[in-house]
This record gives sequence, structure tokens and C-alpha cells, in this order.
Amino acid sequence: MRSSFPGKRFRKWLSTAFCLATFVAGHASMNGPDASDASLTASKVFAEAPLEVLDMLRPSTRLDMLDYYTQADSIFVATNALGGESRLLEVAPDYLKAEITPVSTLEIKILKTGNKETVMTLFTTGGEGQARDTEVRFFDSALRPLDGGKLLKAPVLTDFFNLKGSDVSEEDLREKVPYAAVEYTTGPGDEPLTAALTTLSVISKEDRDLLTPLMVKTKSAPWKNKYIF
Repeated sequence: MRSSFPGKRFRKWLSTAFCLATFVAGHASMNGPDASDASLTASKVFAEAPLEVLDMLRPSTRLDMLDYYTQADSIFVATNALGGESRLLEVAPDYLKAEITPVSTLEIKILKTGNKETVMTLFTTGGEGQARDTEVRFFDSALRPLDGGKLLKAPVLTDFFNLKGSDVSEEDLREKVPYAAVEYTTGPGDEPLTAALTTLSVISKEDRDLLTPLMVKTKSAPWKNKYIF
């Protein structure tokens, strides 16, 4: 479930900033049918997203961020289009994490399936009294969008709770937690995809105190050609 934020320009950007479909079409047409044979890196995906897709950070700024990260002793703090600060938090050949604003992060992960590559992006927003929530998207090695439902079997609300032996029924749970905001995170190499339910941070204290002891803090799934929770 996507979170909403105040500010007309910010809301517009959040809805489009990492919509890579435009980038995907352009990249595929430029590189042709053999693009799937080229090895991708997370840095390349981050650097080449066009300005109309990632207008918070100019391409030259993104390249500066990457250069400083790999060559300098300190992390480069870039000024984004809102006048705020953006920075790279972690960079590996198959993984990149960037803080775009204080309330939004982007993770890019290159996943291997035999000799094929799949690109996963995690765009997480949240803060200022709103639960952190992640939009998960997948692309093939030519950066064409894939059906995420075939690559991620996401956990449902009841997966995050041990209700057996408690006085809370599934119906009670759904009434107290009307929607499931889930933050996904990952990392380089064989790091699994981890899911954490964040909705409890914004429900009433009474319900939070009741449900917290029953909650599973995180759930993880390894990449085996798909993620299954």
C-alpha cells in the first residue's frame, strides 16, 4: 500500500520518481534485442534513469554521488530538486541503496537466475506519523517490466502474528489493523528479502500494546527464482 505525503509537488514526484517504465522502453530500444546479454549493475540502473523519471536528482549529480562514494573518504551529500539532501548509503555491484529524502529510500538489486538477470527496485516512503511502506517492482535484464505477482508471493497480514492461544481472532486483527503497510529491505549478495509490518506504529496505543506481543517482527525469503514468504 502506498503512503501519501503533503505538498503537491512532492506527491507528484512520489508517484513518478521511480516509475521506470519510461526508462525501460528507451533503454530496450537503444540497446536492441541483445540488451539482455549485457551484464547490469545496480549503479548503472541508478545512473542512467532519465531526468523525466528521476527528476529529484540530475544525472550529473547521480554520477557525482557514485564517484564520491567509490573514490572519496566521505559520503557525498547531494542537493535534490526540493533543496533537500540525498546520499548513497551502500553500493555494491549487485546492490545500491540511496536516501532520496528523509522520508524516502530507493534500493536496487540485481538478482541472478542461472545466466539471466532480474532487476528489483524497492521504493520505500514513510515518516512524520505515516507507516513506512514499500513499492516492489521487477524488470528483466533488458529492463522491461515483469509481472511482480509471479516473482513475489508477499506475506499477508495474518503471517505477521501468532494468534494461536491468544484472545485475538483473525477478525479482531483485521478490525484493529485495517491495512498492512509493509517495509521491504534487502542487501548485496545472498541477502534475503525481509518484510516488516509497520502499521502498528500508527494505530491506537491500546491496540498496539495488545498486538505487539503477538507480532512476528520480520519475515525473510531467499531468492530462488522468486521470493516466497
